[in-house]
Amino acid sequence: MTGALKELREVAGCICSRRLQPFLPELVEVLARKGRLALSAEVTEQLLAMSPSTVDRLLRPYRRQVRRRGMSTTKPGSLLKRSVPIRTFSDWGGGAARIP
Repeated sequence: MTGALKELREVAGCICSRRLQPFLPELVEVLARKGRLALSAEVTEQLLAMSPSTVDRLLRPYRRQVRRRGMSTTKPGSLLKRSVPIRTFSDWGGGAARIP
């Protein structure tokens, strides 16, 4: 059952258990129809009756194995840095009050 749950999670894009659990009935049906997942009636019934907490507990060992990084598309670059003028203390000359 845990192997089937792991497969369902991977097909769904490794989403969290709270989001995965509502889609389990549809995922099981579609994957069984396509022939990618063959489950007994008992295992299917257990999967569909699981709470998000139970899904989370069963998938915990697999989540620890794969640490995903953020999906940032921002690249470090100097173009923006060069286009923003930055004034330092020495650039503020002129009208500054002097203490005698």
